[in-house]
Amino acid sequence: MQKKAVQTKSTKHTSAEWIFQFWAWQLLFWALYRYFFKFPESTDEFIFKPLVFVIPVLWYVLKKERRSLTSIGLTTHELWKNILIGLGVSAIFIGEGIMANIYKHGSLGLQPLASVASYSIPFIFVLSFATAFTEELLSRGFLFSRLYEQTKKIWYAVIVSTLMFMAFHIPILATSLKFQGPTLILFFWTTLSLGVINSIFYFQTKSLIVPILVHLFWNITVAILL
Repeated sequence: MQKKAVQTKSTKHTSAEWIFQFWAWQLLFWALYRYFFKFPESTDEFIFKPLVFVIPVLWYVLKKERRSLTSIGLTTHELWKNILIGLGVSAIFIGEGIMANIYKHGSLGLQPLASVASYSIPFIFVLSFATAFTEELLSRGFLFSRLYEQTKKIWYAVIVSTLMFMAFHIPILATSLKFQGPTLILFFWTTLSLGVINSIFYFQTKSLIVPILVHLFWNITVAILL
């Protein structure tokens, strides 16, 4: 009876309405932060994204839902298999970035974004990993998984959580990246592809390993090649 009561409380606190409210508040806070504050990229990724994206999710899962962190993909189950899958899929995004770079500049050349141009390649890697972890924990580990649990409709959860994920990128497009033309189209296309692909892999593996690796190399591709 006690286990059933806990499950009932968990379901109550993760209804579809709660999920959308949770996402809306996070998007609002993130947009306001991006609009009013202009800190270095490292401050965004190491301090404010964890405060806005990670801590609320962990609190919600552990305190409101009373569930384990494995329910949002924080698991090492089939670790090496998932690492290999993640690296393989990442190669596709790197290939897209290389082709876009050649198309844009006429030949392959590194063109780091202004926000990361002063960083070393190893630091860009660490910065990209921090971004991948926070965004995948929220978008796939929490939003996608809870939408699927509520609806039992895989493509609904994939599409809606991907649109939610894309919405989080609008503030940075408006305030710092300033992409235009083919680069902006490619950015939206790869963000859409990233959301769909990572949702499917998360659904198949129940782990954030593949989504984090794919997102990591996508971030590096954007930072250095686009």
